[in-house]
Parts: sequence; structure tokens; C-alpha cells
Amino acid sequence: MLTSASTRLLRHASASRRVVEPWRWAYCSALLGITPFLLVRFFILYCPVMYLMFFSHKLYRKLVDSLFSLWELYPVALFQCCCDTQLHHFGDFVKPDEKTIIVMNHRTRVDWNYVWIALYHATQNPSGELCSCKQTVQNLSESNSVLDLGGKSKIKFVLKDEIKNIPGMGWIMQLNFFLYVKRNWREDQINLSQFVDYYQKLHYDYRLVLFPEGTDLSEENRRRSDKYAHANNMQRYEYVLHPRTTGWVALCSRLRESGLAAVYDVTVAYDTPAQTEMDLILDRQTASRRYSTQNLARGPLAREGTKFEKISQ
Repeated sequence: MLTSASTRLLRHASASRRVVEPWRWAYCSALLGITPFLLVRFFILYCPVMYLMFFSHKLYRKLVDSLFSLWELYPVALFQCCCDTQLHHFGDFVKPDEKTIIVMNHRTRVDWNYVWIALYHATQNPSGELCSCKQTVQNLSESNSVLDLGGKSKIKFVLKDEIKNIPGMGWIMQLNFFLYVKRNWREDQINLSQFVDYYQKLHYDYRLVLFPEGTDLSEENRRRSDKYAHANNMQRYEYVLHPRTTGWVALCSRLRESGLAAVYDVTVAYDTPAQTEMDLILDRQTASRRYSTQNLARGPLAREGTKFEKISQ
């Protein structure tokens, strides 16, 4: 899953350090995760829109994604303006109007704080001032429609099933129709097929964010991964866990049939990472984040599932 350039990025991040006052982290984390705010947003913004699904699923999907894309700007502004978070994005431009899979390593449990910033900058016009990547992209479409505010978004995550029941946040994710997995392939296979079929019937493109490791890189999870590698005579990894490939292979195969345009490998690196929410709030954490994006589909996508599995390794 990691290229040599990605490995160098992870090592470089581990060697650098930039400290930010703890009160900034506490302030930003509290504002981002405050439950009453999420509940108010759910009842005021999302509930009135729910009735549209009985008349036009496509219009309902556009409006819901537009609302979600507006929220995505909130953590971007919060962490970069208030918390002085420094994010460095390298690599390929992610076209926002294509059906793509974004494969990302899960370095810490608090990755979700920064993934919005990375995805925001990765989809900015490379010729604009806000974009930090240098790739030239031709035929870049721009839309001014209010209903296409979600065009820069359309982000769907593959998440653990229990997350969907969290008050406020989980309900909003359900309305955005994320893909939930129970780690039971018999059930997950059905959910995966329903997810792909739903968007295929709407002729609706999206960007699916997937964490193949299934969990974060904590010391306990690293030991489990090393034990699995030893038992199966496999390589031990230093910066990532061994990925779960069954769902990944099936997902790539199904999406390829419905117009998958690209697969992006995103490598996340922190200088001194905050592993948990309490680390983020209480400790003096660094503010430097590095995201490297590589387009794996510059040539034709592989047809065989074994090749998809090889990419994840």
C-alpha cells in the first residue's frame, strides 16, 4: 500500500516537530465534536429535506450532499484558522466530478479531524492559489449551480456499523448514505451491493474513502498485525497494519463495472501524532500534517481481483 516515496514521507514526518498550545486543540476539538451543535443541525437542516426522497431521490441526494459539503468547510476553517494546523499536500489532483476510491492509511484515531482539510485541498483547481499540488489538469469543469455545491464533496466513507447510531453525527452520516460494515462478509456483501446499486440507479458519481487497515495504528493493533504476519509468513510493516482485502477487492470489482475512474492512494504522516482524543486535547501536540496523493489508475484498471489485492499489499 506504500510506495518508496510514501515511506520517505512517513520517516520525514517522524523526524520533525512543531508545537501548538494545548488550549487551541481543546478549543477546536470541543467546537468540532459538540453534540448539541450536531443535533441542532440535524433537526433544522436535514429533517425538512428528508421528505424529498419520496418525490425525487436524485434531488434529495444533491441537497443532502450540498448541506454536507457546507459543513466540510467548517473543520477546514476551524483547524487551519483557529488551531493553526499546518497541512502539506503533495501529489496528484483528485477530480471531484468522477467516481473514485480513495484508499488511506489510518495512522491515529483522530484522523477524522484532518481528513476534511486534506480532501478539500486535494480537489482544488491546481491552477488556483489554494491548491498545493502542481499537476496540470485539462478540461476541469467548474459549476456555479447552488445544487452542485456538493460537487466538491460527494464524499462517502466506509465505516464501522456501530458509528451510525451515534446521536447527531451518526444520523447525519446515515442520511448521507455512507457504507457501513459489520466485519461479517455475508452481511457486508449485501450492504456493499445495495450501496453500489443505489448510486448506479441514480447515475450519481461520488468519492468513496476507505481505510483498508480497519483500525488505527496503535501499539496494541500493531502487535496484532505483527502476530498475523508471523503466523502467515508475511512481511511485517513499520508504518501500517496488514489490510483487510476481501471487501476492498469486491468493492473495486463492483465499482469498475459501474464506471470507476480512478483509485487514489493517500498516505497520511504526522510528525508526532496524537493517538487518541485525550492526547489531542491535553498534550502539546504538533500541528504539521502531510498527505501524499497518488493516482493508481493512470493506466487501465486491473480486471483481476488478485491485482486489486496486490495494490492493497
